[in-house]
Amino acid sequence: MGKHDGNLLDNTLLLTNDAPFVYEEAYKTLRTNLSFASISKKYKKLIITSAIPNEGKSTVAVNLAYVLAKSDAKVLLIDCDLRSPTLRRLLRVRSDYKAELTSLLTGAATLEECIFKYPKMNCDVLLSGTTPPNPVELLSSPQMKELLDRLSEKYDYIICDTPPVSVVTDAAALSQFCDGVILVVRHNTSTRDQVRAAKQNLDAVQANTIGTILSGYDRLVDAQAVKSYYGRYNHYGYSESGKKRKKWYD
Repeated sequence: MGKHDGNLLDNTLLLTNDAPFVYEEAYKTLRTNLSFASISKKYKKLIITSAIPNEGKSTVAVNLAYVLAKSDAKVLLIDCDLRSPTLRRLLRVRSDYKAELTSLLTGAATLEECIFKYPKMNCDVLLSGTTPPNPVELLSSPQMKELLDRLSEKYDYIICDTPPVSVVTDAAALSQFCDGVILVVRHNTSTRDQVRAAKQNLDAVQANTIGTILSGYDRLVDAQAVKSYYGRYNHYGYSESGKKRKKWYD
């Protein structure tokens, strides 16, 4: 595998030097919940999707991969959004790194050429590649199933960032090869009908939706109440100077 020494985009990952305590704990809780959910069934291949664009699904995918890798799990993060990929920008991977998922699925490259180690996350990454004319067919192909099955023998978790499920059918099609789907819903963005439609689209293909994540919730509006209850954590939503921190989500 290759190795890339890129820098993470500011405000993307939670365990930076001044990341809010509450933000860090939210993703640790997600990791714990996923671990407990896996007691009866192993959730190794996970899809992260949303109802509509701009709900923070890619940020959730990166953060989840990061906290899982921090617990010494072997993690692979895959950008399965072949239409509007985001991970290259979030991870600041150089633009000339072209051996990616589409090349792998079409037989134009090998695993060793496409997957690279991302040291700052301590996990492996597989980017999406050139947008194909038939994204959903590629993601639902026997080659994709074979690839995921092969990768699941090597990794403890495979996190697949996919397009919004109410916009295109890519996530629903890919779900047949994965163990579970996590639906990201952004606070005060997607409507109840949009979320309901997303769940129905997943149910229609018998996808295993194992949970929902509320993104973009600004707990700073409740900072005084939080601070009084967790007074010993002076960084809980605030900087050392007592000033409110900026938002840490997309």
